[in-house]
Order: sequence, then C-alpha cells, then structure tokens
Amino acid sequence: MAFVPLHNHSDYSLLDGASQLPQMVERCKELGMPALALTDHGVMYGAIELLKLCKAAGIKPIIGNEMYVINGSIEDPQQKKERRYHLVVLAKNATGYRNLVKLTSLSHLRGMRGKGIFSRACIDKHLLKQYSEGLIIATACLGGEIPQAILRGRPDVARDVARWYQEVFGDDFYLEIQDHGSPEDRIVNVEIVRIAKELGIGLIATNDAHYLTRHDVEAHDALLCVLTGKLISDEKRLRYTGTEYIRSEEEMGRLFADHLAPEVVQEAITTTALVADKVEDYDILGRYQMPRFPIPEGHTPVSYLREVSECGLRERLELDADALIDPTYGERLTYELGIMEQMGFPTYFLVVWDYIRFARDQGIPVGPGRGSAAGSLVAYALGITNIDPVSNGLLFERFLNPERKSMPDIDTDFCIERRGEVIDYVTRRYGDDKVAQIITFNRMTSKAVLKDVARVLDIPYGDADRLAKLIPVVRGKPAKLKAMIGEESPNPEFRDKYDKDPVVKRWVDMAMRIEGTNKTFGVHAAGVVIAADPLDELVPLQRNNDGQVITQYFMEDVESMGLLKMDFLGLKNLTMIDKTLELVETSLGERIDPDKLPAKDPDTFALLARGDLEGIFQLESTGMRQIVRDLKPSSLEDISSILALYRPGPLDAGLIPKFINRKHGREAIDFAHQSLEPILQETYGIMVYQEQIMKIAQDLAGYSLGEADLLRRAMGKKKVAEMQKHRSIFVKGACERGVDDKVADELFDQMVLFAEYCFNKSHSTAYGAVTYQTAYLKAHYPVAYMAALLTVNAGASDKVQRYIANCNAMGIEVMPPDVNASGTDFTPTGNRILFGLSAVRNLGDGAIRQLIASREAEGPFQSLADLCDRLPSSVLNRRSLESLIHCGAMDALAPEANRAQLIADLDLLLDWASSRAKDRDSGQGNLFDLMASAAGSAGSGPADLSLAPKAAPVPDYHPSEKLRLEKELVGFYLSDHPLKQLKPPARLLAPIGLASLQEQADKAKVSAIAMVSELRQVTTRKGDRMAVLQLEDLTGSCEAVVFPKSYARLADHLMAEARLLVWAAVDRRDERVQLIVDDCRAIDDLRLLLVELDPDQASDVAVQHRLRECLQSHRPQQDELGVRVPVVAAVRQGPQVRYVRFGPQFCVRDAAVAASDLAAKAFTARCTDPLLS
Repeated sequence: MAFVPLHNHSDYSLLDGASQLPQMVERCKELGMPALALTDHGVMYGAIELLKLCKAAGIKPIIGNEMYVINGSIEDPQQKKERRYHLVVLAKNATGYRNLVKLTSLSHLRGMRGKGIFSRACIDKHLLKQYSEGLIIATACLGGEIPQAILRGRPDVARDVARWYQEVFGDDFYLEIQDHGSPEDRIVNVEIVRIAKELGIGLIATNDAHYLTRHDVEAHDALLCVLTGKLISDEKRLRYTGTEYIRSEEEMGRLFADHLAPEVVQEAITTTALVADKVEDYDILGRYQMPRFPIPEGHTPVSYLREVSECGLRERLELDADALIDPTYGERLTYELGIMEQMGFPTYFLVVWDYIRFARDQGIPVGPGRGSAAGSLVAYALGITNIDPVSNGLLFERFLNPERKSMPDIDTDFCIERRGEVIDYVTRRYGDDKVAQIITFNRMTSKAVLKDVARVLDIPYGDADRLAKLIPVVRGKPAKLKAMIGEESPNPEFRDKYDKDPVVKRWVDMAMRIEGTNKTFGVHAAGVVIAADPLDELVPLQRNNDGQVITQYFMEDVESMGLLKMDFLGLKNLTMIDKTLELVETSLGERIDPDKLPAKDPDTFALLARGDLEGIFQLESTGMRQIVRDLKPSSLEDISSILALYRPGPLDAGLIPKFINRKHGREAIDFAHQSLEPILQETYGIMVYQEQIMKIAQDLAGYSLGEADLLRRAMGKKKVAEMQKHRSIFVKGACERGVDDKVADELFDQMVLFAEYCFNKSHSTAYGAVTYQTAYLKAHYPVAYMAALLTVNAGASDKVQRYIANCNAMGIEVMPPDVNASGTDFTPTGNRILFGLSAVRNLGDGAIRQLIASREAEGPFQSLADLCDRLPSSVLNRRSLESLIHCGAMDALAPEANRAQLIADLDLLLDWASSRAKDRDSGQGNLFDLMASAAGSAGSGPADLSLAPKAAPVPDYHPSEKLRLEKELVGFYLSDHPLKQLKPPARLLAPIGLASLQEQADKAKVSAIAMVSELRQVTTRKGDRMAVLQLEDLTGSCEAVVFPKSYARLADHLMAEARLLVWAAVDRRDERVQLIVDDCRAIDDLRLLLVELDPDQASDVAVQHRLRECLQSHRPQQDELGVRVPVVAAVRQGPQVRYVRFGPQFCVRDAAVAASDLAAKAFTARCTDPLLS
C-alpha cells in the first residue's frame, strides 16, 4: 500500500512554503501517490485549488490545516509565556470540512495571538471538542504539544494529552513520527511509539514537506530570509534541516532505521494510506448557493422578477400601465425571463436589482453597465444597466447562454466615494455573517523575486536593479525568468550575463525556483461574496490588515463553490460626472440628466476631434489622443469601436489605421458576402465585436445565438478540435443558405483570426456612453467640469498640475482659495476656478463647514477683524488663520493683498475678538463698543470693525517668499509660478513638458527646464552619495535620479526650489517613467550663446562644418558638469526669425569666450540676456 504524505506546506504558507500546488500535485503523481494532504500553517488558502488539481490528476485530495492550539481559552487575555502548539487537522468528509472551516475562521476572527511575523491564529481545546465531528487529528512536528512534553521530560503529561485527544477523536487521532536527522526527533519518536503501543493509538509517518525535492533546499532557504529580513550568510537566523521535501515511499522507509524497528516504521507508512482511505468526497464544488432574497407574499422569485421587470420596461419605454408593449421588446423580455427561470437565476437578478435600486434611491451614481450584462433587456428594465440592448444591437446570449450553464456575472460601477455605502447596505440586508470581501494573493513576479533574492544574497542594490531592468514588461506583466534565459530571450544581454557570470547564474536559478510563489495577501478591489448561510460554515474567513472580514479563498475558488460573487467597483469618473452636475445645478439652476443627453451633439464631437481629451474617460492616454484626433468620431458607435480596438491585439494587427481610413473614405469597404453588410456596416466592414462573430454565425450559417456564443468561445480560446467540428457545421449551414462553400470557408478563417481580439460590444457601448457623457460636459460646462475633475483628483499632485495646465490652455484661470467664494472643493466662479478650502493645510473639516455656514448666513467677510469676530478661535485657531493668510485666501480682505500686514495684525485681532466674545457672553458692553456708540455710528457692526486694532504698517513678503508659503500650505504655486518668469527663448531649450514624458522612448535624451520641489539624498552600500529629485514644471512633475558620479559634481546645484536646466535620459521601469540626470545647471543667471545666421549660411554645408568645429572646441570636459551653456541659432529671413536649438553635444563651457572666438571666425554671436525676467 502506497505512502500518502499527510503533512505538507505549499506556498500558501506564505514565505514558508516553496511548493506551488500544480507542481506539488504533479510530483505526487510522479511518485505514484494515491492521495495528497494540504496542511498550510493556520490557513486553508489552497483547499479549492487542491480539489480541482487533484481531480484532474486522478489523486484524492485531503483538505487540512496545521493549526495552533493553546491550553485555556482564546477569549482569555494572552499570557506572557503562552505556548502555542502545532496540530495537524484533516477533514474526513463534508461535515469535517465544515468544522475545519469553522475552526479556521474562529482562529482568525477571535484567536489571533502575537504580533508581526510571529502572530498566530489559535484555537483552544474547547473549540476543538465542540467541532470535532468529521476531523482527523495528528500530533504534527516537534512543535506539537505531545513532542514538547516529551522534550521537557514530562512523558506523563504527553500521555495525558494523548488520552484527551483519543477520548475526543477516537480512532481518528494519530501520533506522528518524523525524522529530520536531529537528536530531538529520535527522543520524541521513541517515546511516541511507546505511547502508541500503550494506549492503542495509530501511528503515521510524515515528513513536514515545505518544498518539492532536495534540489529546492537553497531556494526555500532564500524564501525564509525574505520572510525574516535576513541574509543567507547570517549565522543567527531561522533555518530548516534541508530534509523537508516530499519523499517517496522508498525514501520514507529508509528513515528512522537507527532508532525504530523496521516493522514499526512500515506500519506507520501503511497507516497513512489507511487514513487517506477514510477521507470521503467533500462535495463542495459546483452547486449554486443563492442568498435568501425576501420575496413579497404571494410571489415566487420567478413571478416577482417578471412583475418588476415588466414595470421597469414600461417605465423605460414611457408607457402607461394598460398600453401595449412593442413586440420587439415584449417578446425579448419574455424570452430572457424564460431563460433565467430555466437556468435557476431569478434570485440572482433580484439581488442585483435590489442593491442598485438602493444606490439610485440614495443618489449614489451608478454606471450605465459593465461587461456583457448590458446585453440583457431584463437588466435594462430593472435599472441594472442604462443601455438599451435592442436599439444598440446587443445580444443576450453573449451574457447568459442557455447552451452553457454558468453563473451570470454582473459587475457594477459605483461612485468611488460612496461605493462603501452599497456594500454596507448589502451587509445589513443579508447579515454581516453572510457577506464578506474576497482575498487576493500577491505573487513574486520575475522582477520582484530577482530583487528579493539579490537582497538575501547580499548582492548590491545597483546590480539587482540593473539586471531587473533588463526584463521587459509587456501589458503590465514582466517576462518570466525562464523565458529570459531561453534561446529566444526577449533580452539577450540578460541571457549572456546568466551564461557567463556564475554569481548571476546562481542568483537567477534560485530566483527562478521561487518565482510565482505567493508572498502576501490583499483584498480584491471590488469582489464581495453573499451567501444564504453563515460564511464561516462554507469558506474559511480571516481579517485583512484593516480589520475587515475577508474570505480565505480567492475569487475563482469562491465562484467554483457556487457562491454568489458580486463586483462592486469604484469608478472615479462617475464621481466626477456627479460633481459636475451638482456644480452646474448650483451655478445655473438646472439639473442635467446624463442619461438623456442629445446623441449627436456637434460641440462634443468637435472637442474630441481637436484632441482636447484631458479628463475624458478612457481617452486621455497619449496614444489614444492622436487616434481620436485622426478618427474624428461622429457617433457613439465610433467611440465604442475605438475603445474596443485600442487594445494590444487590434493595435498589433494594424486595425485602427484601417478603421480610420475606411471611415473617412480613404479605403474601400468591401464585404465577402452581402449578408455581412448589415452586421459589419457600423464598423466599416471590420470585425470589431464578439457579437458580430455571433451574428455572422446566426445569419449566414443558421446557428442559434447560444450555439454562436459557443463557437465564439472556441475560436477565442483556439480550441482546435472544436473549431474543426464547427468549421464543417458553419460551411454546411452557409451553403444551405446560398453562400458559396469557398466564400464560407474563407469567412470562417477570417472569423477565427478576428475572434482572437474581438471585444465585447456590450461593455464597449456602456463605457462609450460614459466617455460621451464626460466629453459632453467638458464641451458645454468646461469650468464646472474642470473644477470637478480637479476635485476628484486632488490627491494626485501630478494630475492636478496637468489639469491646471489644461485649464490655462482652455482660458480658465485657476486661482488661490478665497474665504468669501471658495467652497470645500475646487469652486467654479465665472470663468475661473478657485482652489477649495479643503486644499489648505491646518484647516479641518469642521472649521471649513462653520466658515461657509457663517458666510452663507451673515454674508461675506468684510475684513480679517470681521472673520475673527464671527468665528471664535475654538473654531478657527491661529494656525488655521495663518494658513489662510499665507495661501492667499484672504487677499480680498486686505488693501493691496498685503499678507505680511494681515499676519502682523493677527495677534491683536485675536485678542480683540476674544475680549468681545467674553463680554458678549457675560452680557457686558465692550470699551470699543462704547466708544463706537459715542461716536454716533449707525450700526454696531461697521463701527466695531472700524475700531478694531491694527499693527504698524509693514511691507508685504517678497514674491518668492509668497510662492514658498503657497507651495507649503496648498502643495502648488498659486499666485504665480517661479518658471512663468522665463522668457520665450527658454522654451526652445525644453521643447517638451514633464507631463509628456510618457510619450518618450526609453533612454531618449531630453532637456527640461524644471524646479526641484523635493530632494532626497541616498547613501549607497559603498558609501557613495546620490540623490532622488522630484522635478516639476508648468505642465507636470516626475522623479529624477542623480547617480553618485554625477552627484559628486552637481551637488552644489541640487537644492530644494532650485530652477534648473536639466539634460537627462528617459528611464522606463514597470510602467513608470523617470529621468536619469546627466547634467544640469541653474537658470537664474543663465544666458544663451546666440549665433545669428542668414538663410544662405544656415544651408551651407561648409559654414555648418566651421560652426560645428568652433563650438566643439569650446565644449566642457567630459567630467566637467554644471557649466554647460546652450547654443541657439537665429536664422533671419526679412522680418522673420526662426530659432534653432543645437544639440547638447554643442553646448559650450564659457559663452563669452566662445562668442569672441566665433566673431573672430566671421560669425555674428552674442550672449543673450538672462533667461529669467
């Protein structure tokens, strides 16, 4: 009888197991093992994946957990020296599975003990006994309670513990022996065999496997070092013996020989198979488990769904209760409801309808639809989607196919700020024990694992970074290490280093072995599971780092169990649209319905055609901007099509230029058969959508739409056998409908080709609608739209800078905050946008609310004295008032906006206002009030304020100090920008702004005029100093790195607030762009060397050569940094002057000396005025 490994850890024992489950199951199959147990530390993360993999491999899966048990109660406060013992717990059957899930959940939700990497999810013996049915127990490794008692010299305690487990679990309790070569193993094993014999307890042999084979020892050791933050070379650290791998039956038989009798060992090995035989099928996959939706009396889920769908459709079509429904809609609604009933999903749709209805009733913005759900008329009728599938030609079968039973998948976009309210509603509706968010796992990608392993091997960070940078990232995913060292490596330089450098080879080999292992867990951005029964009876639960309850199974595993999984996504653009509508309503008094915008608005399409796409949903990337300019969309169909085409497959196939040329008549539109014209006409004869593939199969070959969806899936997944079967069906059906068999065969080939990158039309149309809404609002309400855009992105300073630059280009001025006009957020006023008061540091939400309330109730503030008098210091303290003054929010309250004068007056006014407040509270008059009354003033307010104390006059701050304080308090320069003072010639030196670096190729050489907003010095492992800068210009910001050699020569130029001309190389890494600084110099006193040429000189090769030679003779030395002077040619033709910038290789060291030399060589040259005015 074969050995069964009953104690094994996968990479779900995070950073303590190096075995990934697919390879683990494969290894067991290689070794001829009939079953495999998974016992990760305290968790059940891999249980469902194990079931699926073992089923495919023909191996029996055994779900388990190596738990931590304490004596006492998990409800008691943690004792200082509390012992936590290991215990292997296996599920014997479906009841055992539920009890294991319950225990695992309790251990995480109520039994967490310890902190950091030493925290453990614990259970106690009372709970073990309470949930003992269906469980198999083994005593685990040396960390178990019985081994620990033996090692402490207490065999009597060991026997007492064994008797307790025997009494509770009977024949399902086993004593475990392991042999990893230590003296402790021998002591424990000998005594455990005695206890087994005395008490009649079964004995099993295990190996506590943490990796697959003996060749993985070093890789697993590296993983432990990543976990503990140690180096492999460290002496004092956590180590394993190097024997904890999955051993064969033969290897297990060779263990224990020096201290146990052979027959004892053989019996322990044989018993493992007997334990596996006890385990029954868990039967937990594939059965749909809908939550219990409250159905009104007299209804079933089917009848209630029918009623609310028909009511909703009448409302959509604006029909009275007794009016006839158009048969096109009525028949489709009946058909869809019938399919839903047949497939058992009415409750699903009622659940979704209910929470979306709640969101709409609460004014929470909901997206028009997402994914294939927009193809359902029932979803449209219920308000789940906002796209009419009939008028938009969307197919229900693409969403719910009666030929292929699977759970529908409706993902919903909500306003990002209020998504949590919907989740809270669902939790209240179904009970907090039946709703949870879903876990995700962060795997070690090639780049990350290379750096992690480099750190534990003590390889310098610079070397690790350089090697990691050689790995290309395609569509967000770095290439795998195996591919990097293969014959067709995407970067041969990486492979060469691997082949030639033994250090790199060892490093990469080790990294490759643990690449893809789970490193940490997180929470799915949108996934929520809703169950009919308490979740802790169905899936193991735990808490995330914020204390939220989450499942231990990731999304696909939750769905495999038939549980209802919903995606509640937060979409920032919905928030932005809603804020725009609020601002328009506030300023113009009209509330726009974004779902009822005119479909063919010329201003909207004009905005798209000119490429004004900042802040336009899905279109603001640099690549998309040029495509939209060229396309000049004129309909929602055009927008939807371009969203579908702007993806890697269609881009690589060159479909976008073809689409654009066909739209504008530059390329003929041809159809292989006349029946294709109505299907492909909207996309100019190009197959863009999956729904078009389905319609072709239906109209030309007689497929039902359900069958057509199966064909689409087979084509998209390149299932060869299925496609061959479908080819003959398709050609036969097409021929029967009058299509030539050759044309039908060629058309099938085209469909196969296009199916690879055809997109879901339902999703594209729904998102196209949001794109159109954002474009319409920007075209018609630009100030409100940009204010909303700035508000929603207020936390991302680079975006705010970019959008402010866009405002400037649109003629919209973005102004500092104003206490008399700003709201909480960015506030439109006329053709200007004011920064919101929430942008000001040291100003709390409560203070802002009371300031605005006072302004609305009593009118604008007349002066700083009025503000201090109306708002007590308990609401608006000195620090808050200083911030408001320094950022310019009180400029309107002071003559000539003298901020220094306001600060000088502040202390006097605070004392005055405090004294008045005390006197008012006590009912007494104030000396100032009495003086004002005696002077015969008409009203107390103005007279009081006119007698408010003032400090002696002081001059205002220097402009640079004003700007510094603005930046400090709001994060941006408001009243001006230090770079706005640059003269026009300076723009020639930096033709691109930092915001457009994304468009530049990797390693491209660029020059930029920018300001150092932040500077961080870094010391390398070798002790060299380097710097990381945050640069900003008028368009945006970016990070820049100055490596040690350059930093040694440039350090004097690099300081916060320095204005620099920077020469640098673009550096792309993991979808991020930064600059590597080659050289820079301050521009405060920079003058250019200007060479004047007439057109004949400029085009004369000989003159060019002489000029080049002269300039190169004045170049700085290679190691001489920070002294470059740029050279510009002014080519005069009549009254016109065209300026030409020379490349950085022609910069000179001393402009005056170079100008003199050029003059001696018959050139007209001079130094310009300083670039800063």
